[in-house]
Amino acid sequence: MKRQIVVALLALIPVVLSGQQPPRVPADLAGGEWLVEGAGRAGDVKIDTFLGRRSLWLRNSTQAIKSGARLIDGTIEFDVAPMAHGDFVAIVFRRQSLQNHENIYLRPRSSGEFMAIQYAPRMNGSSTWQLYPEFTARTEWPRNQWTHVRVEVSGSRLEVFVANGAMPVVSVPRLRHGSTTAAEVAFWARVNDAPAEWAAAVSNIEIRPASSNAPRVTAPSAPAQYISRWDVAGPVKEDGAITALPSGLDWTAVAAEDSGLVNLNAVLPAQGSQGRFTAYARTFIDAPAARRVMAGIGYSDDVTVIVNGEPIYSGINGWNARTPDYISFVNADFERVWLPLKAGRNEIVLAVTDNQIFGWGFAVKLVEPVND
Repeated sequence: MKRQIVVALLALIPVVLSGQQPPRVPADLAGGEWLVEGAGRAGDVKIDTFLGRRSLWLRNSTQAIKSGARLIDGTIEFDVAPMAHGDFVAIVFRRQSLQNHENIYLRPRSSGEFMAIQYAPRMNGSSTWQLYPEFTARTEWPRNQWTHVRVEVSGSRLEVFVANGAMPVVSVPRLRHGSTTAAEVAFWARVNDAPAEWAAAVSNIEIRPASSNAPRVTAPSAPAQYISRWDVAGPVKEDGAITALPSGLDWTAVAAEDSGLVNLNAVLPAQGSQGRFTAYARTFIDAPAARRVMAGIGYSDDVTVIVNGEPIYSGINGWNARTPDYISFVNADFERVWLPLKAGRNEIVLAVTDNQIFGWGFAVKLVEPVND
């Protein structure tokens, strides 16, 4: 990943986090068929001919919302042609707002690589690509050629088929937003370092709502090794090194997802251009005797671990933080931390600091049991 990705996303954040939806207007040269949010973006979407077809042209990450189309369950089918320099193309569905929607990224810039497609919903104004690496797949996105895509949404389940393949390239057994109301469908695309350049064309778009909606599944519990019950507080503006738990925090109980992930974006609003913020997560471990216990931790982007009021570990896991192009997924197998426990009840606090651009969350699992 390159620095221009950050620049392109930062340009979006003030709009995403405004708290009010911009006025909706018809896209230029689209005959009312497609809408955008904000008059200044009307020129970022148009209907024109591409590769001999009537097509929807996209640029500048502007979401082209299909006029009158609403879907809970059903099928979204289309052909996509990345243009010469297009970096990203995305399908948005169950769109409640610019801040909250289900989202599938196509990455022509990573065509043929393991992360060429990914399910990464937007939650409370933040992308979540660091949080869901399990929903990536290797796919091919040839430029200036049409590739067929079919998206099947049924209850909690998502399946994405590419190039008329018989098997889905991405399967999500439980969509993370869990929406139960009909919502919008949209497309967007961008060239990272050239927002004014057209990025992709989409044609043969069909949006077919299902005749009935499938039931939602209950989220399974996290695996037994993971610490699954936390209290979360924040966000608190970052103010230098973290050495202690601030006073006066307002705690909310949060459960880890079935992967062990605690998705902070799902419970805390992103602060965007206001800078980096810290979320505090607290849990308790009862130990029969004093001992050290090894824990695996994953986090985005920075963490300080505080045990019984004493900071015992700090780490950095942000994009590009360790090596050039370092991809900073949240994975509890990436790092090990020794927790110095006393006999009785122990307070474990994670201070997780992030700018909320790419995903804000953490996961902790006990590599060895507290009770032998």
